[in-house]
Amino acid sequence: MAEPVSMTADKLLDICASMDARIASQRGDALGWHKLTVEETEDWISTYITYDAQSVEMVGWQNTEGGQRESLLFWATTRSNGLKTCSYSSSNVGDLLDNLTERLGSPHSLDRDDTKKNITARWVRNDVEYSFVQLRSSVIVTIGPAR
Repeated sequence: MAEPVSMTADKLLDICASMDARIASQRGDALGWHKLTVEETEDWISTYITYDAQSVEMVGWQNTEGGQRESLLFWATTRSNGLKTCSYSSSNVGDLLDNLTERLGSPHSLDRDDTKKNITARWVRNDVEYSFVQLRSSVIVTIGPAR
Protein backbone atom coordinates (compact mmCIF):
# COMPACT_ATOMS: atom_id res chain seq x y z
CA MET A 1 0.00 0.00 0.00
CA ALA A 2 1.22 3.51 -0.78
CA GLU A 3 2.26 5.88 1.99
CA PRO A 4 -0.83 7.88 3.07
CA VAL A 5 -0.98 11.37 1.58
CA SER A 6 -2.74 14.44 2.90
CA MET A 7 -6.07 15.49 1.48
CA THR A 8 -6.09 18.64 -0.62
CA ALA A 9 -8.98 20.52 -2.19
CA ASP A 10 -7.82 19.33 -5.63
CA LYS A 11 -7.75 15.67 -4.58
CA LEU A 12 -11.10 15.97 -2.83
CA LEU A 13 -12.81 17.59 -5.81
CA ASP A 14 -11.22 15.09 -8.23
CA ILE A 15 -12.42 12.05 -6.29
CA CYS A 16 -15.86 13.54 -5.70
CA ALA A 17 -16.25 14.37 -9.41
CA SER A 18 -16.06 10.65 -10.26
CA MET A 19 -18.94 9.37 -12.37
CA ASP A 20 -19.37 6.21 -10.30
CA ALA A 21 -17.99 4.27 -7.34
CA ARG A 22 -15.55 2.31 -9.51
CA ILE A 23 -13.81 5.48 -10.72
CA ALA A 24 -13.94 7.03 -7.25
CA SER A 25 -12.35 3.84 -5.90
CA GLN A 26 -9.43 4.09 -8.31
CA ARG A 27 -8.87 7.77 -7.54
CA GLY A 28 -9.34 7.37 -3.79
CA ASP A 29 -7.00 4.39 -3.55
CA ALA A 30 -4.18 6.73 -4.65
CA LEU A 31 -4.49 8.42 -1.23
CA GLY A 32 -2.92 5.35 0.38
CA TRP A 33 -5.55 5.42 3.13
CA HIS A 34 -7.25 2.38 4.68
CA LYS A 35 -10.10 1.37 2.37
CA LEU A 36 -13.26 0.74 4.36
CA THR A 37 -14.71 -2.75 4.20
CA VAL A 38 -18.38 -3.53 3.66
CA GLU A 39 -18.71 -4.10 7.41
CA GLU A 40 -17.14 -0.72 8.15
CA THR A 41 -19.57 1.06 5.85
CA GLU A 42 -22.73 -0.68 7.11
CA ASP A 43 -23.70 2.26 9.33
CA TRP A 44 -23.29 4.66 6.44
CA ILE A 45 -25.21 2.42 4.07
CA SER A 46 -28.10 2.19 6.55
CA THR A 47 -28.32 5.99 6.31
CA TYR A 48 -29.10 5.64 2.62
CA ILE A 49 -31.49 2.67 2.91
CA THR A 50 -34.41 5.06 2.83
CA TYR A 51 -33.12 6.13 -0.56
CA ASP A 52 -32.88 2.64 -2.13
CA ALA A 53 -30.10 0.46 -0.75
CA GLN A 54 -30.04 -1.93 -3.71
CA SER A 55 -29.22 0.89 -6.11
CA VAL A 56 -26.43 2.48 -4.07
CA GLU A 57 -22.72 1.80 -4.51
CA MET A 58 -20.44 3.12 -1.80
CA VAL A 59 -16.71 3.32 -1.31
CA GLY A 60 -14.82 4.92 1.54
CA TRP A 61 -11.43 5.45 3.11
CA GLN A 62 -10.07 6.39 6.49
CA ASN A 63 -6.73 7.87 7.53
CA THR A 64 -5.51 7.87 11.12
CA GLU A 65 -1.82 8.53 10.43
CA GLY A 66 -0.03 11.23 12.39
CA GLY A 67 -2.67 11.52 15.09
CA GLN A 68 -5.34 12.94 12.81
CA ARG A 69 -8.58 11.33 11.74
CA GLU A 70 -9.89 11.75 8.22
CA SER A 71 -12.58 9.90 6.33
CA LEU A 72 -13.92 10.16 2.80
CA LEU A 73 -17.11 8.49 1.59
CA PHE A 74 -18.47 8.44 -1.94
CA TRP A 75 -21.82 6.97 -2.88
CA ALA A 76 -23.66 6.91 -6.16
CA THR A 77 -26.86 5.42 -7.45
CA THR A 78 -26.71 2.85 -10.19
CA ARG A 79 -29.97 4.17 -11.58
CA SER A 80 -30.24 6.51 -14.54
CA ASN A 81 -30.53 9.71 -12.48
CA GLY A 82 -26.85 9.40 -11.50
CA LEU A 83 -27.30 10.93 -8.05
CA LYS A 84 -24.03 10.95 -6.10
CA THR A 85 -22.76 12.39 -2.86
CA CYS A 86 -19.31 12.73 -1.39
CA SER A 87 -18.52 13.46 2.24
CA TYR A 88 -15.13 14.27 3.77
CA SER A 89 -14.47 14.80 7.46
CA SER A 90 -11.23 15.64 9.22
CA SER A 91 -9.96 16.52 12.66
CA ASN A 92 -7.48 18.90 11.01
CA VAL A 93 -8.96 21.88 9.16
CA GLY A 94 -5.75 23.28 7.71
CA ASP A 95 -6.37 25.72 4.87
CA LEU A 96 -9.09 23.70 3.16
CA LEU A 97 -11.61 26.56 3.09
CA ASP A 98 -9.11 28.87 1.38
CA ASN A 99 -8.20 26.14 -1.11
CA LEU A 100 -11.84 25.40 -1.90
CA THR A 101 -12.45 29.13 -2.41
CA GLU A 102 -9.49 29.26 -4.82
CA ARG A 103 -11.00 26.39 -6.83
CA LEU A 104 -14.70 27.27 -6.60
CA GLY A 105 -14.63 31.05 -6.25
CA SER A 106 -16.39 33.05 -3.55
CA PRO A 107 -19.03 31.07 -1.67
CA HIS A 108 -22.73 31.86 -2.19
CA SER A 109 -22.99 32.04 1.58
CA LEU A 110 -20.36 32.35 4.28
CA ASP A 111 -21.06 32.58 8.01
CA ARG A 112 -18.40 32.93 10.69
CA ASP A 113 -18.75 32.84 14.43
CA ASP A 114 -15.28 33.48 15.79
CA THR A 115 -16.43 33.06 19.40
CA LYS A 116 -17.52 29.48 18.74
CA LYS A 117 -14.83 28.92 16.09
CA ASN A 118 -17.54 27.94 13.64
CA ILE A 119 -17.56 28.56 9.88
CA THR A 120 -20.09 27.46 7.27
CA ALA A 121 -19.72 28.08 3.56
CA ARG A 122 -21.83 27.00 0.59
CA TRP A 123 -21.18 27.08 -3.14
CA VAL A 124 -23.43 26.03 -6.02
CA ARG A 125 -21.74 25.33 -9.35
CA ASN A 126 -23.37 23.58 -12.33
CA ASP A 127 -26.17 22.02 -10.24
CA VAL A 128 -23.67 20.76 -7.65
CA GLU A 129 -23.71 22.01 -4.07
CA TYR A 130 -20.52 22.19 -2.02
CA SER A 131 -20.95 22.58 1.73
CA PHE A 132 -18.15 23.32 4.19
CA VAL A 133 -18.78 23.20 7.94
CA GLN A 134 -16.01 23.82 10.46
CA LEU A 135 -16.49 23.50 14.20
CA ARG A 136 -13.32 24.28 16.12
CA SER A 137 -10.59 22.15 14.53
CA SER A 138 -12.89 19.69 12.74
CA VAL A 139 -14.34 20.02 9.27
CA ILE A 140 -16.99 18.29 7.17
CA VAL A 141 -17.26 18.89 3.44
CA THR A 142 -20.25 17.49 1.57
CA ILE A 143 -20.64 17.55 -2.19
CA GLY A 144 -23.87 16.54 -3.87
CA PRO A 145 -26.72 17.65 -6.11
CA ALA A 146 -27.92 21.21 -5.57
CA ARG A 147 -31.14 21.44 -3.58
